[in-house]
Amino acid sequence: MLLRIIKVRNDLKIVDMVTQNTVPNLYGREVRFDVFAKDNEGVAYDFEVQRSDTGAVPLRARYNSSLLDAMEVQKNTHWKDLPKTCVIFITEHDILKGAKPIYHIHRTIHEMEHSMFHDGADIIYVNTACQSIDYPLGRLMHDFHCTNADDMYYPELAERVRFYKTNDKGVTKMCEIMNEVLNEGLAEGRIDGLLTAVRNLMAAQHLSAQEAMNILNIPNELREILLSKL
Repeated sequence: MLLRIIKVRNDLKIVDMVTQNTVPNLYGREVRFDVFAKDNEGVAYDFEVQRSDTGAVPLRARYNSSLLDAMEVQKNTHWKDLPKTCVIFITEHDILKGAKPIYHIHRTIHEMEHSMFHDGADIIYVNTACQSIDYPLGRLMHDFHCTNADDMYYPELAERVRFYKTNDKGVTKMCEIMNEVLNEGLAEGRIDGLLTAVRNLMAAQHLSAQEAMNILNIPNELREILLSKL
C-alpha cells in the first residue's frame, strides 16, 4: 500500500519483503534497513521511517543506496543485469526544506541541460509534515501522525495500530521492538536512538516520559539527559 501510494502506481506488487534487515559491510559500517523489499518489476527498495532529522541526512541516503547495490551484485552479475534501486525516507519533518510533500532525487548530467543519467538508482523523501487530505499521499501522511486508529483514513494502518495498542500480543511485541532499539542505542552510544524509542512508546501507548523509560529500563544516569532533550 505504501509503495503504490508513494509511487502513484496501482499495478506494483511486493514479491519479497524483510523488516529490520541488517546489511553487513566487510569494509565499513553495516546498516539495518527498516524494510527491504522487491516489487514485481525487480526494483529493490529500502524504506526508512525517520523521526530524527539526523537519521535522514542526504549522505545516509547515498550510503544506503550503495549498500542496496552491494546486496544485489553477485560475482557473476553483468552490469546490464544490475536491478534498479530506490531508497525511500519517510520523515517527520521537511528535511529538504522545500515545503513539498514528496521529493524525487535522480542524478542528472549538467552539461546536457540536466538530462537524466540513467543509472537506475533513485532516492525519494516523503515529508509527513504535509498532510493535505485532498490527496492519497496527504491522507497517508495524516495517518502516520495519528495515535488514534479511529481517526485514520487507511484501514490497513488502522488495523495495525489497534493491534499494537490494544492487543496483548501486540503490546508485548511493541515493547520487544522498543527494547531492541534501546539496546542498539546503548551499544552505539546514540542518544538520538534512545530518544526515538522513548517518543515512539510515549505516542503509541499515551505514556509519560518516565513511564516509557521505566518500560524500556533506561539507566538512571541517562534519564536526565533524555528528559532535557524531549
